[in-house]
Amino acid sequence: MSQYRFPRARLLRIALAIARCQPRSLGADAAAGLRGASPPPLALYTRYLPTTGPFVLVGNHYERPGLWAGWGAMIVSAAVRDAGGPGRELHWLMTDELLELHVGRLSVPRAWIRALLARLAHVYDFGQVSAREAGVVGGAGGLRAAARYLAAGAPVGVLPEGTASVALHEARPGVGAFLAWLTRGGTPLVPYGVAERDGVLTARFGPPFRLASVRGDKAARDRALREAVMVQIARLLPPELWGHYRAAVMEADLPPQPPSHCGKGEDRPS
Repeated sequence: MSQYRFPRARLLRIALAIARCQPRSLGADAAAGLRGASPPPLALYTRYLPTTGPFVLVGNHYERPGLWAGWGAMIVSAAVRDAGGPGRELHWLMTDELLELHVGRLSVPRAWIRALLARLAHVYDFGQVSAREAGVVGGAGGLRAAARYLAAGAPVGVLPEGTASVALHEARPGVGAFLAWLTRGGTPLVPYGVAERDGVLTARFGPPFRLASVRGDKAARDRALREAVMVQIARLLPPELWGHYRAAVMEADLPPQPPSHCGKGEDRPS
């Protein structure tokens, strides 16, 4: 049976850093958190991760009962640092607010949640994106944060669905235009898909790609751009996880992906 438990000693050090607003390495903490996982998680085709320069990682937000979505994000964060060296950290874009959070039967005040998320963002140098209760992804703050990281030559991580799930959900409105603007200067997008393969939690990376220009009104362009991104993510997942994008993947005229098994040096623990 799979077991994913973050080491208590490391968790206490992270909690102390959050309380003190002291910066930490996301990649190092992620790698340490994964060492006790059984079976060891895998990062496949990490050769697609650029070792220098900016890029935008886009992937699914895989979660099932008993398995928190954060484990997949840790595999990805550790892989980015492993590919580029100790100074290569992934800067995730994360929400600045959760609409509700419960500890047992108690509801945590939203002001406390916002404060905690702000401290977490400071510790790991994340960009915070407006939750916008209507469900739209984006906002000027998120764009500025992501653009700042990319201008410094650092990678940025974006989860287009905006919510955790087993099979793919429809990407949030606005994320297509967001990613097109962010990569308008030629910054590559690198897709990944997180899934459990033969009982092993696995992050599979794909070749970098760029978004093509699309026509139509604002909503139509955003919808087409979202679909283009999500199809790239879906084709790195088992068919049973294609979810909302099953028909789009079946219709897409894309070159075949490598088989799910990997050659020497490509299939390794994170």
